Amino acid sequence: MSEQVLRTPEEAFAALADYPFAANYVEVEGMQMHYIDEGDSSAKTIFLLHGQPSWSYLYRHMIPLFVEAGYRVIAPDLIGFGKSDKPVSSNTHSYGNHVRWMTSFVRQLGIKHASAFMQDWGGMIGLRVLAQEPDWLDRLVLSNTALSEMKSLEKFLVPKVLKLMVITAGKPTITKFADNINYGNWAGYFKHSEQLEIGTILQTLTTRQLSAAEMQAYDAPFPTADYYAGPRKMPEIVASELDEVNQDWDKLKQWHKPVLTLFSDQDPFLAERGYDIKFQNNFQGAQGQPHSTIKNASHFLQEDQSQEIASNVISWLAKTQY
Repeated sequence: MSEQVLRTPEEAFAALADYPFAANYVEVEGMQMHYIDEGDSSAKTIFLLHGQPSWSYLYRHMIPLFVEAGYRVIAPDLIGFGKSDKPVSSNTHSYGNHVRWMTSFVRQLGIKHASAFMQDWGGMIGLRVLAQEPDWLDRLVLSNTALSEMKSLEKFLVPKVLKLMVITAGKPTITKFADNINYGNWAGYFKHSEQLEIGTILQTLTTRQLSAAEMQAYDAPFPTADYYAGPRKMPEIVASELDEVNQDWDKLKQWHKPVLTLFSDQDPFLAERGYDIKFQNNFQGAQGQPHSTIKNASHFLQEDQSQEIASNVISWLAKTQY
């Protein structure tokens, strides 16, 4: 790539709390994409996909449980996040680019018939990758995520409404966001704040008390504002490329493998908004599955109920003979 790309210095990740995993890298369009790869390389694989503004650290408590259950676990960091390289230009962080980068990652690993747990942008990106690579997965768990299928008037109005919400929010502080958690304050905070307090954001969207070391680990990938392009941009593109998303939904509706939804009860963005029901209705493989709501968990439910989530997934994979 000709544009400027940064890599967070390795010392920023020294002595992370509960993150003993070796670093692995794949080159994607001239950039290094980091991923965790734990467990027996010949075992069936579980992909764990994170969103914005987190990274693979989010899965640190779940990874050992899946490995102990006999699975290989792969948890990548999105480009612009975690230990992966970070393009400096916000324009580089388009929805389509993130889908293309993750598709390249999946193709280079060459793993077929895996399973995946997708949360937040992990689902928004991962589902579109699955549309291009239907043999990638045989099992899918969707958690606190969405992939909007919008037609006609809705497709026209929703991006305009979201843009208006950001303008109306002004330049919200993290305190304003915590007091009124909505899309406008979320996108406005990431767009305008000179310093992004990622650890505090994670704490705001969890029910469990994070330690100072855990919050620092979420701040670690972004030592200065030069590294912020990814987390700054992503809230702005949630309703972008709607034609392409609709096309990908047409493909996903032909994908009939088993699907499970595990949404949380206290997600201020998605709880009781019907996003899990939409997935259950759109995926034929979701019919008759033991979908459930994870109690006492906010948006980043991996922090709140890691053991329960892993137990649910392991049990479900066994029941579906994966």
